[in-house]
Amino acid sequence: MPRTIVQAVAFLIGFAIAIWLSPFSGSAAETSTDRAPYAVLEAELHAEVLAVRGKNHMIPLLRRTDLDAVARNHAADMAARRYLDHISPEGDNPVDRFRRAKILGFTLAAENIGLTSRPNPTREIVDGGIASPSQRTNLDTPPFNATGIGVARARDGSFVYTQVYATFPAYE
Repeated sequence: MPRTIVQAVAFLIGFAIAIWLSPFSGSAAETSTDRAPYAVLEAELHAEVLAVRGKNHMIPLLRRTDLDAVARNHAADMAARRYLDHISPEGDNPVDRFRRAKILGFTLAAENIGLTSRPNPTREIVDGGIASPSQRTNLDTPPFNATGIGVARARDGSFVYTQVYATFPAYE
């Protein structure tokens, strides 16, 4: 127990350093999702999608870093080149993007995209996805068991969202 203010400060500094260096603090095991520029928005969307699927008694979607990379690249491309489409100007579709990323073994794939400049972008994207028949179909497809999410910011300040869905065989 520290007896003086100097001992207390030294204790707190030492404690902070110990926590920072601890393998349990999460800093040593940081994932690529944690380093994404809009990781918080991506995590919010994932949580909202899980909640919607949960209300409908569907399995949760496992978020995969390889699928995140595909979604982030497409969102960044759309933001940079100012388009909003499942097909790139070169004609690549979501399955083409999966294959280019060497993601194999999926049996079903789909993609939802959105653009918003609203103050609560995730809520806008989720509400828009629920209201859109095609996006709602992807959200509610029971066989999907994996997802990747990417968010990018366009030059005008709006957010471009991409969420990819996939079905992979279950391995035991």
